[in-house]
Amino acid sequence: MAIAIMHPGARLLAPALDALADVVAGDWTSAARMCAARLRDPSACALDLDAAATRAGVARSQHQPYRYRVHHRMLVVDEHPALLCAALDLQMKLWMGQWDALELVAPSSGRPVQGWRPSEVVEVRIRHQRPDAWSSRLYACQNLSVAPTTARLAHHVLTKLDGGVVLHRYDVPAGPAAVHVG
Repeated sequence: MAIAIMHPGARLLAPALDALADVVAGDWTSAARMCAARLRDPSACALDLDAAATRAGVARSQHQPYRYRVHHRMLVVDEHPALLCAALDLQMKLWMGQWDALELVAPSSGRPVQGWRPSEVVEVRIRHQRPDAWSSRLYACQNLSVAPTTARLAHHVLTKLDGGVVLHRYDVPAGPAAVHVG
């Protein structure tokens, strides 16, 4: 099954598939790579995320890349639409500051360390974020209307894939995306 997303910014959605593949393989450091521009020190954040994954009982496995192709103004994903939805949802949550979503995606094959809390992942983000990146309140989330273009575009495409009506009060630069599932 192929999904074609046609939009001038479609290439911005490709990292979502790589991030999902990383997180499914137990690598939480992809959040630091994806949001590097919003962090003071992405490398230090990645180390803290790796430690948090270990504390959560997440085991690493073989990275299985998802199939996609990027063309000039088009992203073609050769995977099931549900997988693309999961990737876009994770990407959107990471961009908006909801890093605790990592814990919901990563498979846990071991037992978490006693005292592990999913909020530890958000605390890592708060420790490493730039002052103007996200709110410093623990579960505060950035509003979609002021989120980066990537998050707004991901939400727009996700809504179209889910079959919902795109009712938004935010701007998607270059207009709406066309999504074809075939």
